[in-house]
Amino acid sequence: MRSNWARAAAVACAVVAMGSAATTAYAAPETASVSTKLQACGWDPDGPSGRAYYNHCTSDGSWIYIRVEFQQGGGTPLCVAPGRTYLGLTADIKYAWYTGGLC
Repeated sequence: MRSNWARAAAVACAVVAMGSAATTAYAAPETASVSTKLQACGWDPDGPSGRAYYNHCTSDGSWIYIRVEFQQGGGTPLCVAPGRTYLGLTADIKYAWYTGGLC
């Protein structure tokens, strides 16, 4: 099992490698489990389950508008809260992205 120092170093290297501020990446809280998963901010499809999510990473509690694009064409705006929002099945949802507005 990795030490806390090694985990912290790995996370720090990942953030530096991404070349971005810590606000654009969210690491799930550490638990005793080795299977703790880092969840992406923004469009976050879960391939094995076939479910589509949007993960709004924020520290200010803001709600934002995203646009959800459908596999069959077209799309719709949606207001999402902080955290991970279920959008539907990846068979129906092609992509989702932040439009730049608060709601």
